[in-house]
Amino acid sequence: MLKDKEVKKIKEMYSKGTRIRLNHMDDPYHPVADGTLGTVEHVDDAGQIHMKWDDGGGLALVPDEDDFEIIETVQSKENKIRVIVVEAGKLPVIQYIGNDLKSMQSIVGGYIEEINLDDSAVLVCNEEGKIQGLEANRRVGNDVIAGTFFIAGDDGSEDLISLTDEQIGHYTECFQEIEEISQEEVQNNFSYRIYGG
Repeated sequence: MLKDKEVKKIKEMYSKGTRIRLNHMDDPYHPVADGTLGTVEHVDDAGQIHMKWDDGGGLALVPDEDDFEIIETVQSKENKIRVIVVEAGKLPVIQYIGNDLKSMQSIVGGYIEEINLDDSAVLVCNEEGKIQGLEANRRVGNDVIAGTFFIAGDDGSEDLISLTDEQIGHYTECFQEIEEISQEEVQNNFSYRIYGG
């Protein structure tokens, strides 16, 4: 019998829509053929992974008994990601944006720069926002962000991912306050970064 913590981990790892390749199922009565592909439907409270196999079968996987691997996660299939967009002088809004460079550049209005906020989220802004004299938006640490930016999830892979509900709540609150920042402060901040003081 799996512990609740282990079942929770399985549920997180094998979310609905995850694609699986079966290497071998140890079931003498109704085995699914080796090499069969399928899609996760759900994980039950015993930790069994209920599948919709491409060959029409519906047999569940047992993590400790069956040999299988993930071939595509739900995140990697996303062509849109859920982010928080923050415009100067406006409250943060949740948007679904294209998970590609062109879409990201159109939001920030130019070349993108990523700033790590923590291990699982990044702020994406216009790399040349200060040079272009874009409107001061929010302070982040000792920096001032000029122009529109957005916050997305980051799992360490090449692509950005959707924010979780928890991250949405946290970062919406973080950037809720519309700050009064003079363009002079932006330029001073910019000079400081270039010349180091």
